[in-house]
Amino acid sequence: MEDVSDPRVKDSIPTEVLDRADTEQAAEIVVDAAIRKTISPATLGRMLVDAGRSITDEGDLVALLQHVTGIAHEAIEGADYTGITIDLGGLTYTAVHTDERTLRIDSDQYAVGDGPCLHAARTRTIVLLDSEEAMARWPAFAVAARTEGVHSFLAAPLFTEDLTLGSFNLYGRSLHAFDSLDAEILDLLTTSVSRAIGDFARFKSAHDTAESIQRVLQTRAPIEQAKGVLMAMRGIGAEEAFDVLRVQSQETNVPVRVLAVDFLDKVTGSNGAKN
Repeated sequence: MEDVSDPRVKDSIPTEVLDRADTEQAAEIVVDAAIRKTISPATLGRMLVDAGRSITDEGDLVALLQHVTGIAHEAIEGADYTGITIDLGGLTYTAVHTDERTLRIDSDQYAVGDGPCLHAARTRTIVLLDSEEAMARWPAFAVAARTEGVHSFLAAPLFTEDLTLGSFNLYGRSLHAFDSLDAEILDLLTTSVSRAIGDFARFKSAHDTAESIQRVLQTRAPIEQAKGVLMAMRGIGAEEAFDVLRVQSQETNVPVRVLAVDFLDKVTGSNGAKN
């Protein structure tokens, strides 16, 4: 796997496990709400927050972003790669992703300073287009995305009346991977999440909000990466992987983050150069 060294994506954390029953159930509710108009964005937002924890700090907010990214990835069939871009207060970075390819595509977009995700955030509009249209608007980015095998883009802004946070970003390998219903589903999700974000950030400046989320990511990124490695090595779930780190932390009186960094260093050293 290619090493993603861009500082704007290196601290991004993966979504929660996507095959969880509650994620699948939530995805079904969101799709039904978009089709039948059965749930208001406000009601859906409360459901999504209640599905995790109440948002009292940046860690809770990041957990919500993880959870909702997983729901979007599950609910929208054409979404092969999914993530959330933070773009406010002079800072731009990827907070949550489904896989490394998401990070590489985001990094290419940040490098040229424009693209579907940044455009969605900065204009507060939904962007739905294929690679030919992207080629006409952002040729350098579109060429890089094609190299990664991505040919469709769907991005929706995350914002409140007073604060623009960033965007929800979906990438598809197929041409015409997304349609108007997919855009409605994503719009419903972003509207719901934006309400929770607004409640949390209403007393913070844009820059302070972006910095505080980034600090949480920098703390959690090695833990999430170590969990992923343990899951792959031992064939266990996310909670079991974290329990391995937690128990070792208790036994050695070493913080979980420090253990995770040491573990990743050992794995990298034993594997030699990265692929």
